[in-house]
Amino acid sequence: MSASEKHTTDLPDVAPTTGIVWAYRFRPDGSAEPIPNEQVDAALAAPGEGWIWVHLALADNRCRTWIAQRAPVSELARDVLAGPDRHMRLDVVGHEIVGVLPDLHQGFAHTGEDIVRLRFTMTERMVLTARQRPVHSLELARRAIAAGKRFPTAVSFLDAVIDQFADAIAHMADQLGDELDAVEDHVLHEEPADERHRLGRVRLQAVRVHRQLAQLKNMFQRLEPRIAAENVAVAAAIRTLAQKLEAIDGEVASLHERARLLLDEMAARMTEVTNKRLFTLSILTACLLPPTLVTGFFGMNTEDLPFQHAHGGTWLAGLVALAATALSYLLLRRMRAF
Repeated sequence: MSASEKHTTDLPDVAPTTGIVWAYRFRPDGSAEPIPNEQVDAALAAPGEGWIWVHLALADNRCRTWIAQRAPVSELARDVLAGPDRHMRLDVVGHEIVGVLPDLHQGFAHTGEDIVRLRFTMTERMVLTARQRPVHSLELARRAIAAGKRFPTAVSFLDAVIDQFADAIAHMADQLGDELDAVEDHVLHEEPADERHRLGRVRLQAVRVHRQLAQLKNMFQRLEPRIAAENVAVAAAIRTLAQKLEAIDGEVASLHERARLLLDEMAARMTEVTNKRLFTLSILTACLLPPTLVTGFFGMNTEDLPFQHAHGGTWLAGLVALAATALSYLLLRRMRAF
């Protein structure tokens, strides 16, 4: 066997050191300790109290190989963890809960506004999470664990992760509301500038978030009766999260409606300003038409023009033009054109 063939054969057996972002073992009291990457397989296989959380980066192909060959989960969980499906889902297979949930992208310095996907599978003693891009909620969970927060059960951990996503969406809704307030003040108290770009961004973000929240809320509501018969604690957590998501979704929907109404108000005010300017231009045009006719008449260069040989004829012609302007103005006022 050549060296290249041996390398290709051994590749699936390489421990996914770079694919595992982090791993923790939680004791029955909820306290956590990190697990070295090379000990993850042994920790998952060893019986014991507490539970284990392993977080995986799907950008590493060795991680996908580990999920396919070594992860102690069902075939459905393998497909969900490493598959390309981006639709939200939540399935119960025996004692295993498998799902794809939305989350916010976690940048280097701040939380982004892009919606990404968090894949997970959960049993009583194990939670596997996987992502293609860094997610905000899991980063907050890791920081909370480092700060000493306790998660005695896998259910409490998953509940906290989804709750952090809801809090992040609520914070985003507050920011969108502040931006709408600023646009509203500018539109209602000043001559409206073109704020359609800002309003369009708010409406687009509100629509995207509303769609994710509505799908997640409906999914929880459909799944709750199925889980309630087997696990009351999980069903109660899902019910609480569904209620919180419904409240946040209502707020996001109201922001979208505010943005739509504000866009209509801005369009109406800009139309009003345009109409006033067109009206002023129309009055000026009507007042200038008679003197234009007079100057055109005196500019024909034909014989027998008035004031052609009179002393100061140009000034007399100018007075006739001014008189025509004054007469037009008085007629428009008498007709109550303005």
